[in-house]
Formats: sequence, structure tokens, C-alpha cells
Amino acid sequence: MSTLLDPGRRKRYDEQFAAIRQMPEPIPLGDRHKYSIEDVKNGAYIRFEGKSYRVESTNVYERSGYRWPELVLYCLHDGETRYTEWEKEDGVSVYVSREKLSFAQVGLKGKEELWEISEDEEGVARHGERVFRYHEDSAVTFYRNDGEQGVPFHQYLFAEEGSKAFIGIEEWGDEDDGYEHNVTLSEYLDPSAIEVLVAEDGKSA
Repeated sequence: MSTLLDPGRRKRYDEQFAAIRQMPEPIPLGDRHKYSIEDVKNGAYIRFEGKSYRVESTNVYERSGYRWPELVLYCLHDGETRYTEWEKEDGVSVYVSREKLSFAQVGLKGKEELWEISEDEEGVARHGERVFRYHEDSAVTFYRNDGEQGVPFHQYLFAEEGSKAFIGIEEWGDEDDGYEHNVTLSEYLDPSAIEVLVAEDGKSA
């Protein structure tokens, strides 16, 4: 059957099978409640919303001295990459990226309108029937793989009333080199819904 697959799909299946085969012995079911996303390291395996993931790497964001991690997840079921950020203040909050979007898909004309909203501190983004109101924008530094060399960008957040979902817009670059914008819909995930199968690479307990 594999001979009937195109090379790209065959490669993806091979990667999925490799990730599954490399998974160490899972934490015993009765002990998994002892672990949370705070215990997860690179190489860990977690499960939520019916799918299992391997933690490929951990990026870090920093705003005004406050740092929080982003887990880069490889899905064992479909080979897709997802991103999960978490932070801890009074308790742990987890947010999962749901969909990459464009300015047009959130009802914005482009960076000029985004800058006007920032200056006025008022405006909306829309996704389907959902309305997201301007919340804040600020300078953020991104550290890939928790490295020492950070890359600055500007982040704009639009929050949905009555939920913990938001549209985040990352603005990279400058006037000299030009700008690039990443638009993402993210939603809150109950931390207790995350099941830790393997806490870190090669260690199940």
C-alpha cells in the first residue's frame, strides 16, 4: 500500500511511525495525575482532546521581564505541528493554537489598520460570527529553543468576550526590511485535560 502513496505523504507516515516507536514506556495510568504540563520537557509525550503529541522543542517568550514557554508539539495521529503556551500566575493557564489566519480572515485590511487600532486602543477583529475586541499590544522577545539570542517582535492581542479565546498578531521586521505578520487563533485549554504520558525524553516517571 505504501507504494501507492506520494513521496510527501509516505515521508509523513514514516515520521509518525518513528515517533510512535520511539515513545518510552508510559507513566502508569494510576500515577499520571501526579504530573502536569509544568513537568513536561523536550521529548515528552502528552495527550489531550483525543490526540497524542510528542514535545519537539520549547520556545520562550519574554515581555517586560516576564517569561513563559511555548511547546512545539508533533501530533502522532496526523503528523501536524501544533503550539501550546502556558503560564503560571495564580494558577496554570494553557492556550492551544487552533488556526493560522490572514488579515482578511479576521476582517482587517492590513498593518495600517492594525496600527490605527493600536493608537486608538480600540477596534475589533472577527472570525466568522465571533468578535474579538482589542485587548493590548506590546513588545515581546522570542527565544527559539530557549536559546540565549532573542528576536524582538510586536504582539497585538484581541480577546473574545465571554471566553478565553484570543486572536494574536505577531509583527516581525521593521520599516527598512519590511514587515511580516503571523495571525493565529488560540483558545484556552483546561490544564487538567492534559494527560502526561511521558514526562521527558526517555523517562516515563
